[in-house]
Amino acid sequence: MTTPLSAQSFVRLLKAPTDPPNPESPTKIQIACAAWDDTTLHIPNKHELIAEFILTRLLKDKSKTSENPIIDVQYWCLLRKVLDGSVGVGARGLKVWLGSLLNRTPLAPIIISILTLLRDLPVAEAKGLLVLVRPCFSVLWPLSVHKIGVETLLECFGIVLDVSAELVRNEALEGMCEAVVSSYREALGNAGNKKKLHATFLQTHLSSWLRAISPSSHLSPQLTEAVYVAGTETILSLDALRASPSSESLFTALSSPNSPSTTNAAIPLLPRLFTTHTHFLRRYRTALFPASQNKIQNRENDMRMTSVAFFASCLKLLAWNAQSWEARVGLISIIENERIYASQGVQEGEVDLVREDAVLVLEGEAEEEVVRLALDVLAVLARIDYDVIEPVVGRILPRLILTCSSPSIHKSANALLNLLLDFHSKTRTLHAYSHALIDACTSLPSIRSLASPQELYSRAHSSATLAHTHLFSLAQALRTFLTPTQVKEATQITLTLKNTFNTYQNLSSLIKISEMEDRPRKKRRKSETAPLPASSAPTQNMRELDVHALSLSLTLKFVALFLSNLPSSFITAEVHDAVREVGVWAIEASCLLLCNRTSKISWADQVTGAALLRFAYHLPAWKCVAEQEDLRRLLEVVKIEEGVEGELVLEILRFLFAWSSRSETHVEAETVLDVALAYAEAQEQNPQSTSGLMVLYLIVERWLDLVDAQASKSSLDRLIKLIFSISPSSTRLADVQGLQPKDVLWGVLHNAQFWEMGNIRASVLAYLTSSPASLKGSAFDQLSSTYCLLLYVPHEYLTKQARVELVRRAMEGDVTISSLHATTGEKTAKGKRKRDQGSDLEKARLTLTHIRVFLQRMGQLGYLNMSDHESASDYVKHLMSIEIPDNAVLREATINLAELYIVALLRASDKDPSASAACASIFCTLAQSGSLQEDSLPQLCVLQLVERLTQDFSVSSLSDSIIASLKELHAALTPVSQSNGSNTLPSSGTIKAWARHLSFGHWLGVAATSISGYGQKIAVTLLQNKGKCKSSAEILGLLFEELRCLPNVERGMHLDLAVGVYVFSTGAALDDVVSNGCKHLSVNDFSHLLDTVYEALESTRFPPAQCVRLVHTATVLLHDTPQGTLKVVQGFFTQCLNFFIGNAQFFAGPADLKVACLEFVARQCSDRPAALRAVDPGPIHALLSKILCGSSTHDSTTTPAVFQSTATILNALVRLRRDLVIHILPHLGMVLRQLVSCTRSLRPQLAAKQSRIVTDTLPSWIAPSDPLGVPEARALARLFTSLTSKTVPRAHMQPNTEQKAESLSKPFAKHAAYVVTAYIDAVNDPLCIMRADVRRELEPGLFSLCEIMGTHSRDAVMMSALDTGGKSVMKALWKEYEKQRYDGKG
Repeated sequence: MTTPLSAQSFVRLLKAPTDPPNPESPTKIQIACAAWDDTTLHIPNKHELIAEFILTRLLKDKSKTSENPIIDVQYWCLLRKVLDGSVGVGARGLKVWLGSLLNRTPLAPIIISILTLLRDLPVAEAKGLLVLVRPCFSVLWPLSVHKIGVETLLECFGIVLDVSAELVRNEALEGMCEAVVSSYREALGNAGNKKKLHATFLQTHLSSWLRAISPSSHLSPQLTEAVYVAGTETILSLDALRASPSSESLFTALSSPNSPSTTNAAIPLLPRLFTTHTHFLRRYRTALFPASQNKIQNRENDMRMTSVAFFASCLKLLAWNAQSWEARVGLISIIENERIYASQGVQEGEVDLVREDAVLVLEGEAEEEVVRLALDVLAVLARIDYDVIEPVVGRILPRLILTCSSPSIHKSANALLNLLLDFHSKTRTLHAYSHALIDACTSLPSIRSLASPQELYSRAHSSATLAHTHLFSLAQALRTFLTPTQVKEATQITLTLKNTFNTYQNLSSLIKISEMEDRPRKKRRKSETAPLPASSAPTQNMRELDVHALSLSLTLKFVALFLSNLPSSFITAEVHDAVREVGVWAIEASCLLLCNRTSKISWADQVTGAALLRFAYHLPAWKCVAEQEDLRRLLEVVKIEEGVEGELVLEILRFLFAWSSRSETHVEAETVLDVALAYAEAQEQNPQSTSGLMVLYLIVERWLDLVDAQASKSSLDRLIKLIFSISPSSTRLADVQGLQPKDVLWGVLHNAQFWEMGNIRASVLAYLTSSPASLKGSAFDQLSSTYCLLLYVPHEYLTKQARVELVRRAMEGDVTISSLHATTGEKTAKGKRKRDQGSDLEKARLTLTHIRVFLQRMGQLGYLNMSDHESASDYVKHLMSIEIPDNAVLREATINLAELYIVALLRASDKDPSASAACASIFCTLAQSGSLQEDSLPQLCVLQLVERLTQDFSVSSLSDSIIASLKELHAALTPVSQSNGSNTLPSSGTIKAWARHLSFGHWLGVAATSISGYGQKIAVTLLQNKGKCKSSAEILGLLFEELRCLPNVERGMHLDLAVGVYVFSTGAALDDVVSNGCKHLSVNDFSHLLDTVYEALESTRFPPAQCVRLVHTATVLLHDTPQGTLKVVQGFFTQCLNFFIGNAQFFAGPADLKVACLEFVARQCSDRPAALRAVDPGPIHALLSKILCGSSTHDSTTTPAVFQSTATILNALVRLRRDLVIHILPHLGMVLRQLVSCTRSLRPQLAAKQSRIVTDTLPSWIAPSDPLGVPEARALARLFTSLTSKTVPRAHMQPNTEQKAESLSKPFAKHAAYVVTAYIDAVNDPLCIMRADVRRELEPGLFSLCEIMGTHSRDAVMMSALDTGGKSVMKALWKEYEKQRYDGKG
């Protein structure tokens, strides 16, 4: 615009009928933008004119398909400027002119239009537009929402649901949606008639609402919850529930055939809707269900009936897939939680329907997930009312036995079985549950399944019903809850068992007869044609027999469990005889099945025989059965019979082991052991079989004492060879969760009884000391296995001869394997290595590791022979001769072993010249070898030896030849240590080598030729890198070592750098380095360190995180102080206390800084109480009081360490420095009152003002939502109890001063009452609660305070300081105190 624009022309342009107003003029929005940006243009109420133009244009053109101003950025950008910009002096307020404008221009259509159009825009463009729309919306919506009707708001809410389901989560959009949803909910609450809203929502917005609250929605959790609440308040409003309490219209909309997707989306939400419906029924119960004749029970019944009708409608929507069954679990859980179900009510039919559906799932071939959910449904029904599932228990248990048990199914089935067992235990009807289990086993033949009997047998034994957890719980319940009358039913159970076996035996006989009849009468000639294949009838008969065998086996298992766990006090003579008789019968029946045979034992007979023997073993019937020939013939089944199941072998051997333990039998344990070992050796060749492993496990876990007493030496040798041939790391992939070979080995090695058995121990030693002829093939493997096992063998059980032999073989094997290792390494270096050579190399390294670790342990226990000094010297040289590049364990074992030998030779050098010569030879060889490169094996060995020399030896105790060789070694080590003197940060190995070199030279008395400022340079480099280095501990150690060993260093600079390295680094090793380094400092150096730390604390440059490190530095420095620094320490401690009190950052700042300050004080009070002076307790109590005082701001989480540290400080002062505390008892009482006040908890559901009253009295480190608990109450009780403990003060006294043990009981008697009143006030506070567990933990301490204050102080407090409630609490407390007080009697 070239000509000045007047106000009148500006208004005419904006209200022109066309856009642009003239063909050659700009558009209206450009004119408005130019007018707004032109600050020299004066138009009255320009902002109102522009805002009215924009809103009118957005409203009129909201439906345009092209060039819609709703999505034009220019309009929203200008509107934002107008709303945010200055409107000049004297202009009307924003709410005045904008409110009147919004009354003329409705905002809701604009919002609906823009939210609708957002769906069609690209995501990036939509996000850019929302950035401008959101600020305008935040100003316009609050001013116009009160003029928008609830139906229009419902339309806005529907648009929110549509757009939120399609757009990716956006913060601006979510803010607008939250405002719309909140406004709709407020308007809905104020609306009079909501029936129309209910119908409109179900017809138009239901599917969008379900998508918006689904788990796959893009909305934030807060917005999702708000949308859900808004929808349920519409659907389940009072008007809607009056029309239909069970919400039939909702389910009519959900089950519409035109929208199957709506039904699928609603299924996961049904449990949540059911919960909400139940809550709304209770909210509106007086309006929906008026009580007739003042009978509230009728209202409850009506509410239950309505909820069950809603539940039934939910069930009609569900299918048979996993999603629907998960919804069933949720719905049934709500019936349980809300207590909707009532027996003998109309709801029984719906619950029974769910129960039948769950049972049908178990009886059918359903998916594992569906089966798990069906079991969950049955478990919830059992918790609701056991009578619901009692009619179908007989159908559930057989299916639980035969169901494939995955981990999830096993967990659900176990939960259901626990509920059944708990119910029968509480009702004392365990006999009925036992009968149900037995009946379930006997009914298995009637169940038709496509799986084979063998597969069903495997399923049954892996099911939750036969799992150890269920069987153990059942056995324990039987022993505890069976009644005398129920015990007598054991006779009836034995008869049932015999009848079941007779049925099986009769069926087996019939099948054998039919097989004999179908067999050809005479031998067929070769020329005759072969007969037709037999029919499938025999196969079907054998399957039926196998299923009966499965049934009988499981029946025997449960009957044995029942009979073996009868309460012994209730067993009558009749029951005892019946149990004994059925056990003998089981033995006879098993012998009849297994021994008297004319053909191969069938699978059914094997399973039945194993079950009978297991039954007889558990009763146990082997103690009373007479000598029988058939029992000896059972061994023939194991030795001769082919294809025998491992279970049968295990049961035969277990029974015969038990039978042979009787002194009057003729079957010896040695015979049984030989058969067992032969079987295990035969099965060892089959890696897929676990039968041999199970037999071995049986022997070592149960019959070791019998084997040790009766087995021959050859049998014991075979047993030990079988056990120790197992590798400690072996595993069997075929059955990862079952018994592993290493379990047998570990069970033996960790069994103390095993090592105490003399005969077995002799065989073990013979196996371990057996010497192979050479180290090739299996002999090498045996050597490796032997020394691997020796790492787990208790060395105390090795005889002296065995130890000598094992050490000799270890050293010989070490030398031999090392030579092979060197040869293989040369071949590898030449490129001629093959794959098997690489495997041999790894095996050789592993064996070498085992040998050297064994030798190291023998040396540490003093079992190595060090008398041959020349051989020892040669062996050490051998250890150092071969480099070990990539095996840290072997390197460490080699270094430690070499150190053991060298130290032993050094200790013997003062008495034996040959030992001195051997040491000198070793050191000269190392010095002249030229192999002291960085991180090489000889260098690491020398560095470790240096540390040992400086700690345990003095130069004067060694011979001149050794000193000379050590100086030669020091000279050889010097160039290596000084090679990295550059400005770059060296490796930790280099830094450690330089520090050890300095220490070595200082110990030898050699003048140091140091690199100028080497430690300072790397310390400065570390600080420039802000402490981001793994070698901080090594650098700090080097600084202290240079201070100790080098004469011409800048000591002040070194000390300052040491503090900087510690403060700006992290790691547990730093504390030990500082403690060790401070021991060698002079008084002036230590004082300089403390001054440096205090100056850093006093400055304001460091953030709280670095202040924490500085305070921790001070704590570490005061822990191990040099001699003669007592006055320095006392002054520094007092300075720090006064500084902490005077700076709010340390008592009102971050919680970790408070903890650091309290730890500083606690360490000094606990570790060095004698260093405290009379001026210290006052500042200590002042610091504690400031940390415990109330605050208006609080941390998000509670820091219990503050409370614990405070209690520790006071406890130390009371116990160790009573002489100082006695002068400030009022301070102590005040701090104790504050500690008691900290144990309070905020009462739930308080208003904001009431909560503020309480929280303002809590310290800042306590979060009101996370109060202190039992550990803190226990610590406070210990503190109260210590007031009555008699102790002797830890103070620097004159040598002849007598000290008497006293307590603070008498001095503190005048102050104890105020601490007790603090507890009473906390308990009696109406806005606070003190949890029962906290009060229980405080009782011992409170009783100590009651003992201190006495009855006189109690009466004075009762009269003057307590109200009625407080007096009641005091009386109750004193009553409990009187109960436990010792009165001098008894």
